[in-house]
This record gives sequence, structure tokens and C-alpha cells, in this order.
Amino acid sequence: MTEVPESLPAELRPAVERWLDRLPEATRSNAIAAETLRVVACSEFAANQLLRLDPASATDAFAAAPDLEELRRSAAAIAAADADVDAVKQRLRELRNRYLLHVLWREVTARAELDDTLRALTMVADTLLSAACEYAQRRMQERFGQVRDRDGAVVPLVVLGMGKLGGAELNFSSDIDLIFAYPASGESDGTKTLHAQQYFDRMSRQVIALLDDVTADGFAFRVDTRLRPFGDSGPPVVSFAALESYLLQHGREWERYAYVKARIVGQRPAAAIEAELFDNLVSPFVYRRYLDYGVFESLREMHAMIAAEVQRKELADNIKIGPGGIREIEFIVQSLQIVRGGSRPELRERNLRRVLPLLADGRGIDATAVAELDAAYVFLRRLENFIQGIRDKQTHDLPADPVDRARICFAMGFDSWPRLLEMLDGHRACVSAHFGQVAFRGAEDGQHEQTAREQFEKLWESSATEEQWLQALEARCVAHADKVAAAIAGFGKAAATRKIDASSAARLQKFIPRLVSLAAERERPDVATRRCLSVIEKVLRRSAYLSLLNENRLAAERLVGLCERSAYIAAEIARFPVLLDELLDPRPLTRALTRDELSAELDDRLARSKAGDTESRTEVLAQFQRATMFRIAVADFNGTLPLMKVSDSLTWLAETVLAAALEWSWNDLADKHGTPGYSVDGQRRAAGFGIVAYGKLGGLELSYGSDLDVVFLHDSTGKQQQTDGDRPLDNALFFSRLVRRLVHILTTHTGSGVLYEIDTRLRPSGRKGLLVTSVDAFERYQDENAWTWEHQALLRARAVAGSDSIAAAFERVRAETLRTRVHQDALRDDVLDMRRRMREELDRSDAQTFDIKQGEGGVGDIEFIVQYLVLRHAADNPAVIEFSDNIRQLDALADCGAIDAERALQLQEVYRRYRQRQHHLVLNNSPPLAAADDFRDARDFVRGVWQDVFGA
Repeated sequence: MTEVPESLPAELRPAVERWLDRLPEATRSNAIAAETLRVVACSEFAANQLLRLDPASATDAFAAAPDLEELRRSAAAIAAADADVDAVKQRLRELRNRYLLHVLWREVTARAELDDTLRALTMVADTLLSAACEYAQRRMQERFGQVRDRDGAVVPLVVLGMGKLGGAELNFSSDIDLIFAYPASGESDGTKTLHAQQYFDRMSRQVIALLDDVTADGFAFRVDTRLRPFGDSGPPVVSFAALESYLLQHGREWERYAYVKARIVGQRPAAAIEAELFDNLVSPFVYRRYLDYGVFESLREMHAMIAAEVQRKELADNIKIGPGGIREIEFIVQSLQIVRGGSRPELRERNLRRVLPLLADGRGIDATAVAELDAAYVFLRRLENFIQGIRDKQTHDLPADPVDRARICFAMGFDSWPRLLEMLDGHRACVSAHFGQVAFRGAEDGQHEQTAREQFEKLWESSATEEQWLQALEARCVAHADKVAAAIAGFGKAAATRKIDASSAARLQKFIPRLVSLAAERERPDVATRRCLSVIEKVLRRSAYLSLLNENRLAAERLVGLCERSAYIAAEIARFPVLLDELLDPRPLTRALTRDELSAELDDRLARSKAGDTESRTEVLAQFQRATMFRIAVADFNGTLPLMKVSDSLTWLAETVLAAALEWSWNDLADKHGTPGYSVDGQRRAAGFGIVAYGKLGGLELSYGSDLDVVFLHDSTGKQQQTDGDRPLDNALFFSRLVRRLVHILTTHTGSGVLYEIDTRLRPSGRKGLLVTSVDAFERYQDENAWTWEHQALLRARAVAGSDSIAAAFERVRAETLRTRVHQDALRDDVLDMRRRMREELDRSDAQTFDIKQGEGGVGDIEFIVQYLVLRHAADNPAVIEFSDNIRQLDALADCGAIDAERALQLQEVYRRYRQRQHHLVLNNSPPLAAADDFRDARDFVRGVWQDVFGA
């Protein structure tokens, strides 16, 4: 005879004793495992179901995970049975109860993790729904045939699972939220015909009855169809066309949250139908191509409505919709999904716990918040399951009954109700805090700024004149108040501003006062205001960007500051508003980005794009390049990234883009024509291809907007120079097409602009030469035809993409050329002549202005000094040509005694100062010109070195 274990809480022992008394006489004498008695103590539902089985064998039956294949077979047998509706209902409910008992038994005995439980519960619902659909379809087909469209194709019923069913996270006694739809109109082909709408109306009602009707065996699943278009007042089933029309014309913000989890359940239709539903209807409704910060406005509205309902019905103890409950976690996650899911497809994941870690990018929530929200979610969902598991009732309220509280504590592993409440309150407080940070972070203004904003808001709302703005700004001692007033008043009167819709106008009404208030704190408020308004003008019709700035004060503050200081950054944001999202990243760039890091990030982005879609890949590449360059520029202007690290980062970025574009181009051609190869002495070899960078890219000194000076090389030679595919090409033609495709990717206009301008004029024989040159021909040219200026250019050249064999061959040719092929007898005169001609053609210096690049004593003079000395000493000191950048070449020249070490250090310092100024002028969209009195000492020093080196 089984006795009640002492380990059971005193409050639960009577229930277990009563259950033991209810056992049949034959069963009562058997030993029943403590685990089974634990389940009985925690759940009346489980206790009742176990009475129908042999409780003594429960451990053997339920210890292992549910056999889902067996579940599918049993459900399929029910669907295919020649039985009446009542018999099918009975068998569906028996199957449901058996598997829910199994799932609950494993949860209570700690044999399953939360994810295992939610997944198993969802699988039960999916399987029984599929069986109900199959049975209903068979009955409809017997009477009316199948629905066919005008082409004779069968039209299926498509069932969308919403909410927790769609997310594969169903709780123990949950409704299943369904939407019934069909893809095309038509009629049934039976002896008695029905229109598609009539046919699927009847079929959906049968499906619902099979699952939802309460019989002597209870129910299978409660079905809720209120999420369908127009809710209870709408038709039970909708066509895809009607659904699309509804979402476009009537879809509300809260419905976007609902459709985040939408998933086809039951019988799966053809892939094309599924693609049509999600690609053309659901995804465009839920996700916008741009950052959608307007979602937070609707989030606050929905939360306020729920909070009012909670207060009205005294639902503070409701762990789903009460403060800090499950719904707030769902709101946080789904809001951030909707904001960024348009540009980051991986965020369209339906399951909350799977998508939550993907949101930890520092722009919405951080890793700490993710961990805390996940812990709270696990706690709340387990608590929810145990509450519902007591009697299989759909409730989310904390129980008031002492026995039920004891059941919950025992199942959750707490020794008392106060201890459980303490843990629960901690999680709920944490959730509420994170919810507030996500939903209400736009309102954090200081008292002074709040007062100013209120005044500016009244002025904007009343369409104040320029004079009224001027009075208000002067009263607050705003610098250049006249220019600020003119900019704001002019913007208010502009045609583009007056034509915006009500939603955009409301968001602009909120933003303009913030802009004026923030700009008033800057040294040049007029510049900040004017440039910010140029950005706002570009986003007026996509006002979710205004919501971003309204929702996040830090982003607005950073925008104003950057616009004040950099015309380049302001222009970039105006051209590509998606860059506003970069302002949310709280992590400043403080070190150079490495090629490995950039490649990994690009690979991650590309993995989210559609495979094989060249247009999509190119757009992703352009967005990556634009966003990374923007981050570098912000770090550069804020002084958090030193000059040389800026150039390194820009250089590695360009190399990463080149490598990716080359890989795509090569693979696309190779897929069609095979890979190029050649034969030497009867042996087949693979032909290599590589990209050699010259100029700023070659010298690791790339700047913003720099062209890429490149030369393309291959090593194909010998016989049978062609590809090995079914449609072979001559290697020369393959490489020619490869370069054209590569250049097209790099220079084509996308929504995120052009990647880079490509300059190939430094190839052998310039514009007259072949676009792609063999290594042998390149070497012959260097030996026989290259000019001194081309040797100077070769100093700043290096292989940056392509095969290692080409890189090695180029390095050999470069080294041999710079050491043995330089025209030493004419070197000095050639260098001086080239510098003279460049200065005559390009120097913009005058009495008031110094051209930093081409002026006397400027960057160009330093570069020519270094190039001349390296070419003069390379034959005897190979180390001077090891690197391609000026700084390290100066180090090598000092090491070999070609220049005094102190002078080399000074030249490096001057060079850095010049380039720093050049960078900041570029960032302000200004030419590389300084006042004539700037850099006076530096210019004199460089002139002195020039005189000593050249004697001229």
C-alpha cells in the first residue's frame, strides 16, 4: 500500500490521500513512485487523468520526452477514421489529455526545461489542428468536392496560427488564436457546388467545433478567431485579396504586433502559396524597409489601455497583463522586432526566447537587459503553466486559496508563498523598469529644456513669424538668433512641410521644439539648425525617423552636435536617413576596425539577405559600407579615433568590400563557365587573379569619398587558356567580364549610394592599356616602358584582394622594379619636374590661402621627399620598400641613415597634422585649404628639408 511521503507539504497531503482512496482496489496495492505523487499533489487535472491509467507505471511511461511521431500517427489515424463527428471529438480530446498529462508530469518532476514544455504543448495543438482540418476537408470533399480556381488548381484552406501558437510557445491551458484564409476564389467541383467563401466558411466551422466544443471529455483546444479582419463582425474566413485589402486600409498598429508571430499551422499549402502570404501580405504590413520608431507611440497607447483595464478590473495579480507581466516582455521584444525587422530579417523570428538575444545590440536593449528579461520570462511562464495546470483552466491570476498556493510553491521549488512572491516581485519590477526604458525613454528632458520646449512648441503650433521666433530666441540669449529664427520660420512655410499628413505633422510638432532647444545650447546654433533641418526635410514622408529622434533624446542630441560640426556627416544622414540608427549605438569607436572584424560583420549581414539575389546583396554591401564609414567619421570628428587608425579603418573597409565584390563576381561567372586554367608542359594549373591598390588605398591612407586606384592582374599563360565549365570561355574574356562585373557592383547606384569610384588609369599604358594585365606583361612594362612617376606610384602599391599567388608575384615584381629598374641617372630631375608640373596645375595657394595638399611645404612635398629617398636607396637597403605608407617608409629611411632620425620624426608629425586637417575639412565638405598663416612653422620646416634633399 502506497503511503503519502513526509516530503509533501502538509497542505497537500490530504489531496493525495483522497486520490489514493479513489484508486481501484487492484491498483491501490501497487507501489506508486514519489514523482507521480508529486504530480498528483500539484495538479487536480493530472490526478484525474492518472486515474484512467496505471499510476504505478507513470514513471516508465512519462519519464522520457513525448513521442511526437506517435502523436502524429495517432492523430492521422483519427483524421482518416470512418467515424462520426462525436467519435472524432472524443478521440481528439483523449489524445490531447494524455499528451498534456505527459508534458505536465515532466514539467512538475523537473525532467523538462521550459522550452521543451512550450514546444511540446505547441506540437500537440499543431497536430490535433491538422487532424481536425484533414477530417473536415474529407467530409466537405465527400459532399461538395474540392474548390478549384479558374485554372483548375485546387484551392486549399490556409490556417494562420497567431500569438503563442504561432511562436511555438503555447502555455498549458491556452486558447489557440487562428485566422482562416484561402488564396484564390473559385467553386467546388462536386455534384453540389459551393463558392469558395461558402465552402471554407463551413469547413472552418467544422474545424472549430472539432476542437472547441465542450463534451463529456472536455475540449481539445479553445479556438479564438477574433484576430481575423474586422474581428467578430468580420467573415469567419477571408481570401488573400480581402486580407491584403484589410491590412492596407484598416490594419491597426496593435495588429502588427499580432502578426509578428503569424505562422501557417495545420495542413501546409504549397510553398508558393506560403511565400505569397508572407512575402506579399504579412511581412510588408508588419515590417517597414526603414527604421520604424513610430511603433513606440502605439506601444504606449496599447499599454495605457491595458493598464486602465488592469486597474478597472483589479488585475494587479494577473501575471500576464498585470504590471511587469508576460505581456510587457512581449511588448518589449515585439516592438524592437518591428522597429528593425524591416532591415534585419533575422529579427522576424516568431519565438520570443530565440529572438531576444538578437536584440542585444546596445541600441534597444543591452546584454544585461536580455539576461534579466529572459530570466523573468522563464519564471513567469513556468508559474503560468503551474497555475493553469492545477485544473486545466485558462487563468493567469495568482491563486488566493492556500492549498493552490502550496501547490504552486511545491511545483516551483519554494518553501513558502512569501518567498515565491519576493522572487516574483523582483522579476516584475525588473520587467517594468526595462519596459519603461524602451517605451518611455523619449521624455527625458531637464527642467530648463522642458520649459524652453514648451515655449518653442507653442510658437511652432501657432505658425509663428520669423520676428516672433527671433524675440523668443533673443530672450534666451541664443547666439545667431536671427539666422536660427529665419531657418525655423522658413522651414515652417516650406511647401514640403505644409503637405505632410497628420501623423507626420504631429511628430514634427514634437521634434521641432527639441531641435531648437538642443541647437540653442551649441556654439553655432544657426549651423546646427540649418543642417538638421536639411536632414528632416528628407525624412518628412518617412516620419518614423522623426519618431526615432523623438523617442531617443541621445540620438537627437548627437544629431544636432554632429550636424553643427560636420557638413559631411549632415549630408550623409540627409542622403541616407537609415544612418540615424547609428546614432543610437552608445559604444564609441575607439580603435581601428580589423579586416577580420569587418569581414565577420559583413558575412553576418549577408547571411540575412536572400541567397542568390544580387540586387539584395549589393544593397546589403552598400548599407554596410555606408554605416561603417559613418561610424568611423563620427569617431574621427569626436576625437575618439586617432588619425592613423581612421585611415586604417577606412582602408580595411575598402578591402573588405573589394574582396566581397570580387568573390561574388568570380563565383557568378564560374558557376556559368567554370574556373579559368592553363597548361604548362602538359600540366593543368588554375589561373589566379588579383587586385593591386595604388595611391591612398595602397598607402593605407584612405579618406572619405576617396577613389580606389586599382590595377587588375592575372597569371594565365601557356596553352589551353580557358575555363573548365560546360560553356567554356577564353581566360582573357573571363577576366574581362569579371572586371566589368566587379566594377559594376562597386559603382552602381543603390538605395544606399555608390560604394566607390574606381580609377584604373595607373595600369600599364594607362587608358590605352588592357583593363586586365598578365603578371608577365606587367613585369615587362616595368622593365621596358615605365616612367619615373610610375615607379613613384609603385611605392604606394600593394595587393589587396584575390589569389595569394598573384599577391606574391606582384610583390616580387615590385621589389625587383624598385631596386633594379629605377632610372637613377634621371631620378632627381624627373621627380623635380613632376612636382613642378603638379604644383603649376593643381596648387590653389595664394596670398590668403595655403593648399595643404599641393602648396609649397605641404603634403605633396613630403610625399615627394619620401619617394625620392626611397627610390634612391632601395637598391642598397631593401627594407625601405617593405611598406607602402609614408610613415613607415620614413622609419625605414631613418633606420638606414638616408635621413636624420629627428628630421624623420618631425616630418611624420607634420604629415599627420596636415592629414588631420584634411580629414576634418572633408568632413565639413570644405576643400583642403587653410589660412595662409596656418602651419607656418611646419611649412618652413618642410621647405628646409626639401632644400637639403634636392638642393633646389
